[in-house]
Amino acid sequence: MRRLPFIPARDPRHRTAALALYRALLRSAGKIPLPKDVQSAAPGVVGQLVRKRFAGNHAYTSLRLVYASMAAGYNFLTLFARAQAPGSPEHAQIVDHIRTRLSSASAARAAHPPPRKPPSEPYAEPLITNTAPPGQPPVYTSSVLPRPQSALPGDRPRRVPSLCITADGQPFLRIKKPQPRALSRMVGRKGRVFQRKIYRIVDIDEELVPSAVLEDEWDRLVAGQIRREEGRAGEGEGDGGGPKSTFGWSVQLARLWWEWRVEKTWQDWTARGTALNELVEQERALAEQEKAGSAKPGRRDAAQDQQRPTRPRDGIRPNVAEYSAPPLPLLSTITTKLGRDALVEDGKDPFVSPSWAALVEAEQPRLMKWLARGAAGRNGSTAESG
Repeated sequence: MRRLPFIPARDPRHRTAALALYRALLRSAGKIPLPKDVQSAAPGVVGQLVRKRFAGNHAYTSLRLVYASMAAGYNFLTLFARAQAPGSPEHAQIVDHIRTRLSSASAARAAHPPPRKPPSEPYAEPLITNTAPPGQPPVYTSSVLPRPQSALPGDRPRRVPSLCITADGQPFLRIKKPQPRALSRMVGRKGRVFQRKIYRIVDIDEELVPSAVLEDEWDRLVAGQIRREEGRAGEGEGDGGGPKSTFGWSVQLARLWWEWRVEKTWQDWTARGTALNELVEQERALAEQEKAGSAKPGRRDAAQDQQRPTRPRDGIRPNVAEYSAPPLPLLSTITTKLGRDALVEDGKDPFVSPSWAALVEAEQPRLMKWLARGAAGRNGSTAESG
């Protein structure tokens, strides 16, 4: 039978011996007393050298190289054991070697100093900021756009940014190519946060609602059993707390909470999209003015001759249907009940705020309907299975 090639990493005996030698060398290296100048300049330098040598030899597969490396390791183990005595020739040899390495490293750094890092730039001013007072719907304005002509680089024509939108509905501006990595990270992070909110609602509908129905049914059975044992069987099997004391009601409140979060995100994105669209239109108008001012009378560029005539933007309505319902029904409900000056979030517990109380009160019929629908669906499936 042909002998298989020797692979040290797959041989348990070699792996055990190499690890034992490695640990013994590290223990012995830590016991070598070093002068204070060497210890302060490079603490733990002997152990670092051992790790570096082992890392450089781990890819060896030749029997000759593996045997030579292991033999050298055992020789150094003997050297480290003798170097633990201060004043011994082995101790002086190790100290001289470390000092030689430190001096050569400092000379190399002096001859080739590392390049200086440029001073960190301050954080760039945000493109748009929310200028609405607390409790009011967000209104975004920009102190960066539109750019004055003096801020344009060189004699280049003004490049109008593009208003883009993700599949989730998040608007953002694409000002230059390639798209900055920071912008991609920001758009991706906000998209993932919005998707998690949607997934919360889906998990509540698919997992928590059926579990809540079972929990409430179990509570009713236990309450009915207690009443029968106490001799009050004629009073019914309800627990007496009403629908709002059930687990299903808490689940519906959780669903309403995440719906509110999604609407607030949509409100913020709508305000951002409106502000970004106005900035793009302002940039486009300035670009057309600068282009008309720089053109000489009686001359037209070849690029202008090839451009297709664009239709006027004003007075044209898109051929789409309009949704009659309010775009943000939950926030509209809070505004109707508490007024536009009501604080949606006052920095404290949001579940004790007037906004949340008004929202629960206004949405109570819908929540009760969903609560009854979940119980009816459970009872119907139980009857069919019976």
